[in-house]
Amino acid sequence: MADAPKRALIAVRRGERGMPLAAIHARYLAERIGAELVLATCIYDSSVAFRLARGDRDAASAQAGMLRDAERDLDGLAQSLRDWGVPVTTKAIWEQPVYAGLLRAVEECGADLLVLGAHEPRLGVPHTRLTATDWQVMRLAPCPILLVKDPEFDGYERILAAVDPVHMHAEPSGLDDAVLEAACGLARALDAELRIAHAYPDPADYSWVSAVEVLPGVFYGNENIERVHERAVLELVGGYGITADAVDLRAGKPAEVIAALAAERRSKLVIVGATRRGVVEQALLGSTAEVVAVESPCDVLLVPAPRRSTD
Repeated sequence: MADAPKRALIAVRRGERGMPLAAIHARYLAERIGAELVLATCIYDSSVAFRLARGDRDAASAQAGMLRDAERDLDGLAQSLRDWGVPVTTKAIWEQPVYAGLLRAVEECGADLLVLGAHEPRLGVPHTRLTATDWQVMRLAPCPILLVKDPEFDGYERILAAVDPVHMHAEPSGLDDAVLEAACGLARALDAELRIAHAYPDPADYSWVSAVEVLPGVFYGNENIERVHERAVLELVGGYGITADAVDLRAGKPAEVIAALAAERRSKLVIVGATRRGVVEQALLGSTAEVVAVESPCDVLLVPAPRRSTD
């Protein structure tokens, strides 16, 4: 997503009342950068599917009717958006589980952005609630995911992008560039202020004496941790025309630092790289992106790692 997104697919939950939060935020993008919107929902009925597998013609009619009903509901939402002058199409998909249907819709529509609406926090639970579908989509989506959370949304005038050029947290090659390309593209299209966030290890957490060469001529020891990370970050962002005064470096755990900086800088959007993980690895380890998605006080754009060429 080096440029701003051209086609955004908005996940609409069946039975959702009123205009989904995801659609409201996506409308802003459509109005500001001319993106086309696709409202998509997944439907499925196990009894109908069972009868379909047995060749029941009545089941085929029932399936067609359910899809028509879903399309009608989507078109009602779409018309409200069209009244604002936003180009919108709709897509109802028969699929189970839901995340598989959403991923299929992304592919079939050629979407370069998937927009998900987070559940509002429950009483006594301050962070965002994510469903099993959200987790699976975050793990598998081939395109960036915009997780919308802010009910008081009024635009993305302040963007915070997180990078990790020293790769202390095992980020794959090219992920920082993908984050910066997405961040610069959006900031340019939206005329937004862009800041860069980076968390480095607290020297007090380490007791090593010997320094390790982590970059040509750069040695990493507990006496110069901050300097090494600062040099790496400035070299990375300098290639995108970003200057030192737009960079925030802080010692601490990445997810905590990013969430704290987002709050302090009153950011409206956090952009973070998302590492693809297997199911077991994800359950055991989680990731910085997943924690930021839950804990950040504003919307979060998750940018997937570039796919490796199979040539």
